[in-house]
Amino acid sequence: MTLAAYSLALAYLLWVFYLAVMSLKRAKDAGTISKFALVMGYPVLFFGLLIDLFVNVFVFTVLLLELPRELTVTARLKRHGTQGGWRGDFARWFCESLLDTFDPSGDHC
Repeated sequence: MTLAAYSLALAYLLWVFYLAVMSLKRAKDAGTISKFALVMGYPVLFFGLLIDLFVNVFVFTVLLLELPRELTVTARLKRHGTQGGWRGDFARWFCESLLDTFDPSGDHC
């Protein structure tokens, strides 16, 4: 596998973990999650955060052609989403296309 394929696979894995965490958040906010499910969800949150840190440093550094100032992809996208230019356009597209729909607030970035 090439480096680009690994990067794409890691970004996809991060998105899958994001979907899982947002599902847990939605259930927690609705008060419908059991304590057992909540405890079972903590490793998902932990591994998702590790993947997020890795993807932010390695994949998004290449995608955005800059070193990270933030720890997570979301924080980085939030910063760029308020700016103009191609990075801002990319951040807004990424949030609208892949994140906002699944965030219970509807506005992840």
